[in-house]
Amino acid sequence: MKEGKLSSALMERYGISEEDASGTVLWHSLNENGKINIYDMKFGDTIVRNLLAEDIETTLEEGHGHPKRDEEDEERGKKK
Repeated sequence: MKEGKLSSALMERYGISEEDASGTVLWHSLNENGKINIYDMKFGDTIVRNLLAEDIETTLEEGHGHPKRDEEDEERGKKK
């Protein structure tokens, strides 16, 4: 997800106006199963952190990938 919208109750809680209703994703979690649970988003000048995925309605979907981590990668401090 690249952009999303909050419910009207959450918009009111965080002081987000209707004109800033569509927010952009700044960061997201990613667990071992590839599932995203938490987002940090920007709505106008307001940044809201730790939003649960179920609290956000996707308005613009844009996928991207993360490379698989090699558990034996010396740069990560784990050696064979």
